[in-house]
Amino acid sequence: MPYLERPDARLFYADYPAPPAAEPASPVLLVHGLWCTAEGWIYQIPALSARHRTVAVDLRGHGRSSRPESGYELGDYADDLAALIRDLDLAPVVVLAHSMGASIATVLAVRHPDLVRALVMIDPDYAGEPGERERMSRLAEDLDGPDADLVAQEMIRTRFDTQATPAHLRAWHELEILASPARLRARTFRHSAFGRGSVRFRPEGERMLRERPQPVLAFHRSTGRAAVERDCMTHDYGEVILRPRAGHFIHQELADEVNGTVARWVAGLPR
Repeated sequence: MPYLERPDARLFYADYPAPPAAEPASPVLLVHGLWCTAEGWIYQIPALSARHRTVAVDLRGHGRSSRPESGYELGDYADDLAALIRDLDLAPVVVLAHSMGASIATVLAVRHPDLVRALVMIDPDYAGEPGERERMSRLAEDLDGPDADLVAQEMIRTRFDTQATPAHLRAWHELEILASPARLRARTFRHSAFGRGSVRFRPEGERMLRERPQPVLAFHRSTGRAAVERDCMTHDYGEVILRPRAGHFIHQELADEVNGTVARWVAGLPR
């Protein structure tokens, strides 16, 4: 299995080449969200790899990648991705990212603009309401407590999935998070929300979004976050799609729509 060796971590990735007869197209890098893995992109990989070289990575601390004791700030993840892009000669790459992965992709795009051609964001977790800090802080404590597994699964049921989420996806999401040790779930959550360089809340998130020079396509289920996204776009070729009835895993629940929209939008990227 392919791995990228970093000084303090070993990163798993899956590399799907485009068919030899396909017209040249930008490579795509798939970046999952908090407590997830590369498997979360199973509905996108066949569609994307029909035309694009497509790489799906397990972030450090997730899936088959190693679980070092440190390196869980957004900047650490972004530097991992920059190293992967360079090692696999993917630049300039289109980054398709979900949730926390969208925050990581944002930091990557700002720190390494030469490596990223465009960004596709699926229900990103950045630029949330500042008033949510206290609730998120309590949740971080609970995720580090004796009922950590139950707390994490309840978070999936009540905040990530909806009654409209298909039953097989709800079952998958509740099982998937148990693949990571509770201590690691708590650590990654805390760093994502409150770590150095976090973009989880406004105004810090807004400032970082405005530094992205690349085109951005974003799927949101929050009207407020969608409005912030539109306001912070700096490139004329940007688009925000609002799907308020979807769950957090929009790319899985609305796979055909997401795949079709991404294909159309990426094909139209300005040179």
